[in-house]
Amino acid sequence: MLTDALSGLAQVFQPAPLALMLLGVAIGFVVGILPGLGGAVTLALMLPFTYDMQPVEAFAFLLGMWVVTSTTGDITSVLFGVPGEATSAATVLDGHPMTKRGEGGRALGAVLLSSALGAVFGALVLALSIPVIRPLVMLFGPPEFFALTVLGLTFVVVLSGTRLLKGFVMAALGLLVALVGLDPQEGVPRYTFDLLYLWDGIGIVPLVVGLFGGAEVLQILLSRSSIARTDDAAAPITGVGEGLRDVLRHWPLVIRSSAIGTGVGVVPGLGGTVAQFMAYGAAQQSSKTPEMFGKGSIEGVIAAGAVNNAKDSGSLIPTIGFGIPGGAGSAVLLSAFLIVGLNPGQEMLTTSWTSRSR
Repeated sequence: MLTDALSGLAQVFQPAPLALMLLGVAIGFVVGILPGLGGAVTLALMLPFTYDMQPVEAFAFLLGMWVVTSTTGDITSVLFGVPGEATSAATVLDGHPMTKRGEGGRALGAVLLSSALGAVFGALVLALSIPVIRPLVMLFGPPEFFALTVLGLTFVVVLSGTRLLKGFVMAALGLLVALVGLDPQEGVPRYTFDLLYLWDGIGIVPLVVGLFGGAEVLQILLSRSSIARTDDAAAPITGVGEGLRDVLRHWPLVIRSSAIGTGVGVVPGLGGTVAQFMAYGAAQQSSKTPEMFGKGSIEGVIAAGAVNNAKDSGSLIPTIGFGIPGGAGSAVLLSAFLIVGLNPGQEMLTTSWTSRSR
């Protein structure tokens, strides 16, 4: 397996795949800082450009673009309180309060390094889990999905602190929003108010951006002041090095959050938002200062950042193993697999990409 991994790495660092990967990273960076688009939408828009590419070139381009959108989405979450995409929502809770008190650079350093370390962790897990991915995913049935859903909703309530009733009401409202659209069993419209747009349900991206971004924009307009409330607001990027050191000091938290992100990413349908809030909740439960969460805790920023790329690696496990996408982004990547002539499963795991004719 090590020989195959080194061979694949050598193929990626060939001039053409490397150039396409850097192009994908540049596109992903721009898209990631634009709230509302997200990695899945960008992947879908870029799919037509992969028709004439070789498999290694196509995935270097698409994966480079997809992974970086999760990381750069945290930039707007920290600086403006507007998540670049739905999977960056948890970063807002502590990242933006740190910016308000003049520690935006520290928060950015922490979230970017923790995200990079989470990507390395996820990549290692992805490489080591190839032989066992099918039995692992097949263990999850309706009871396990229900238990994980209840666990995710429980975290929403627990993160409300002493206002448990308020958290319970918000979780119930979230369930009501999820009911909008066509019933998956009977095909009957639910709470659509005769609007065809609502037949597909309420999109998570406009919902999250509206909840976080709309309120923050109104607050900034009404305050007529800068985002930071301290005298050193003129230098919001200072303190990046301190944020990097914070990550190294909290390395067990990075590993634990990365493991949660990878584990949740393996389960199809849960998504990165669930993974982030589960890691965030676990970090609060194990923290010595849980009262600081939601007020600018560096541990909350690190936990949310570490999940970003780790959950993407986790979602690739069922996608590569037997063609079940772990999330929206991996579902688009599944289409790319078929476009370049690769069938997920045994054929994809045993066929050489370089020798495959198209």
